[in-house]
Amino acid sequence: MNGITYDSRQVKPGYVFVAIPGLKRDGAEFVPQAIKAGATLIVAEKEVPVPAGVELKIVPSARRALAEMSAEFYGHPSKKLKLIGITGTKGKTTTAFLIQSILNTAGFKAGLIGTVNFPMTTPESSDLQAELARQVKEGYTHCVLEVSSHALAQDRVHGCNFAVAIFTNLSHDHLDYHKTTAEYLAAKRKLFEMLDHEAIAIINIDDKASTALIGAVKGEVFSYGLEEARHELRNTKFNDADAAVVGVEIRENEMAVVINGVEVRTPLIGTHNAYNLTAAFQCGLALGLRQAVIKEGIERVKVIPGRQEKIVSQPFTVIVDFAHSPDSLQKLLETYKQVAQGRVIVVFGCPGDRDRAKRPIMGEIAARLADEVIITTDDPYSEDPEAIIKEIMTGIPQQGIGVESGSAKVKTIIDRREAIKAGLALAKKGDILLIAGRGHEKYQDFNGRQVPFDDKEIVKELFSAPK
Repeated sequence: MNGITYDSRQVKPGYVFVAIPGLKRDGAEFVPQAIKAGATLIVAEKEVPVPAGVELKIVPSARRALAEMSAEFYGHPSKKLKLIGITGTKGKTTTAFLIQSILNTAGFKAGLIGTVNFPMTTPESSDLQAELARQVKEGYTHCVLEVSSHALAQDRVHGCNFAVAIFTNLSHDHLDYHKTTAEYLAAKRKLFEMLDHEAIAIINIDDKASTALIGAVKGEVFSYGLEEARHELRNTKFNDADAAVVGVEIRENEMAVVINGVEVRTPLIGTHNAYNLTAAFQCGLALGLRQAVIKEGIERVKVIPGRQEKIVSQPFTVIVDFAHSPDSLQKLLETYKQVAQGRVIVVFGCPGDRDRAKRPIMGEIAARLADEVIITTDDPYSEDPEAIIKEIMTGIPQQGIGVESGSAKVKTIIDRREAIKAGLALAKKGDILLIAGRGHEKYQDFNGRQVPFDDKEIVKELFSAPK
C-alpha cells in the first residue's frame, strides 16, 4: 500500500481507494477514476466492477474502514501524542486556542486542528491521521482537536486514542443533519464512549446534556462550571480538582475571571468565554500543570481569528464574529449590550442548505436584542439568498421591519458588502457594530461557485475609503 484516500483525484499508483457514501454523491461512482489513476485496492460497501489486478474488499462501513486503515497506515499517531478532543455546539475553537497556548507556555509543542486552519472543523479520517503523523514526525507532544458532531457521526475520529475529551455545551444547531436534538446529543456522546479507563473527561456540568455524557465515561471525570447548582450532579467519577468560576467582571475591552482563586484577565469577553476559559483552565489542571502556567497561557491569547475579533475601535467599534446559531448570536448580542456606550448594530444572515428551523429564531433574537438589524446573505449554497432572508424575517414582528432605504429597526440588504457598508454608515460614536456568521471565512459559496469574501477585509476597505 502506497497511500490511502477517499478522493479519486488524490489517487496515485499503488493507493487504496475507499468509496465512502457522501451526502450528495456516493464514492462508488468514482471507482473507475480511482482505478485509472492507479488504485490497486478498492474498499466499498457494495459490489462494484473492478478489472483483473485490482482487489475489491466489501465492508459494512466504508467510513470505519477508512479510519481503521488510515490509523494503521500512518502508524497510529494518536498513540504517540497526547490527543485532546473538544466537542460541543459552541466554544470549540476558542477553547482549543487557549489550551494550545497553555501547553506551549508549559514548554510542550502543541498542534491544533480545527475550523480556522482546516477546510472542515474535523478532517476526514485519512487526512486527520496524515496530519497527526506529520505532527509526530515534527516533534509535537500534544494535539488539540476540534471534534464536530458530523465527524463523530461519520466515524472520522474512529481509531483515535484520546487522552482528554472536553464537552463545552449543547444548543440548537445542525438539525438539518442530525434531525433531532437526541440524535445530535448521541453524536456528541460517541466521543466519551471512545475513551478508555486511562483517559480523562472534562465536562461542563452546568449544561443539561452533561448527565448523559457522564454516564458514557469509563474513567475519571473533571467538571467545570459557573453555577453553584453544579455540585448536585457529583458522583464517584468526579475528581476533586474541579474548576469553578467564582467571579466574572466584564468591560468592553477586558474581562476578569476568578477561577479557583486565580484571577485571569482576557480580552475575550462574555459569559460564554468565561466557560471557555474555565474549560481550558480545567484541562491544564487535569494534565498536572501549575496554575501560574495555566494563567499565563490563557492571558497570552489576545485574539482568535473570527471570534469577537475587533477590526475598528474608534470612533465606534466593529467586531467580526463566527456566531451562526441562535445561542451564539444571542450570547454575542447580550455580551455587547452589557458594555456598549451607544447602540448595538448587527449584520448577519443564515447559510443555505442548512438547518432552516434556526432562521426565524435568529431573526427574533436579533430584533429583540439589537438596536439596529441588517439581514443579509451568508453562504447561500444552492438556495436563493432572498428566500433565506425571508425565512429569517418570519421570526420578526412586522412592526420591527423596515425597508432597505428606510430607518426602521430591521432592514434587509441582499448584497453582503452593501449590508456591511450600511452598518458602517449607521454606526456613530460609542456604537458597536457586530458582523456575525462568517468570522474567519474568506469565501462565499453560491451554488458551488467560490467568491472571495472576507468580512474583516471588507470592513477595513470600506472604513478607510474616502467618505
